[in-house]
Formats: sequence, structure tokens, C-alpha cells
Amino acid sequence: MKRGIILGFLALVACDTLGQIGFKLTANAVGAIAIEIDWLLKLITTPGFVMIVIAYLGAFVLYMTLIKEIDVGPLFAASHLELVSVSAFSYIWLGERLTLVQLCGCACIVAGVVMLGLSEHRSASADNA
Repeated sequence: MKRGIILGFLALVACDTLGQIGFKLTANAVGAIAIEIDWLLKLITTPGFVMIVIAYLGAFVLYMTLIKEIDVGPLFAASHLELVSVSAFSYIWLGERLTLVQLCGCACIVAGVVMLGLSEHRSASADNA
């Protein structure tokens, strides 16, 4: 796999992770949903909200760039590595709980992405032969 694609994957996961963490920080800052002007102003002026917008714009650009280079299946699967990265970030920096079942789920996600990546690599090698 080309170095640029790997870096693109990592950047995509980073953007998705930042977006999810932005949701957590924003929710903590603004509290319960109240469809009122004051609440909406508090929402859009929260740094976490800005982080969400920037992260998902970045993820969109990266996804659209990567999808021109590789098949959608492995890309879609790899984009779900954010579930693992968000779990790790939440455990380490936010002090959230991470159970054995959740760790096993994270391992299954990583294994699935690796298997899809390997099958994509083998498929590409067979097509070039």
C-alpha cells in the first residue's frame, strides 16, 4: 500500500476521533438539549463545536480523496477504526471505563480491518499477475 494512502487512513481516523471527542466535550459544556436561542448560541460558540466542524470537514475531504485510490470496502472498514481510537482516548484522557468485552470488540474491529486490507492487497496482486 502506498505511503500516502496509509497516512491518509491515519489522518481520516484522527479526524473522526477528534469529531467524536468534540461531541463529548461539547455535550459536557452545553448540557441538556434546549431548543432556545441562548442554548444554540452556547452550542456554536463552544470550542468543541468548532472542533467537530473542522474534524468532519477534514474527514470528508480525506474520504473523498482516498476513495479515488482504493475500493470502498476496505476504506469504509478502516474508517471505523475510530471506534477503537475513541475508546482508547476516552479511557486514557477522559477516565471512562473500558471493559474486557469492549477490548475484545476493539480487537475484532482491528482484526476485521486487517483482514479486509490483506484481501484487498491479494486481490490487487492477482489482478496485476
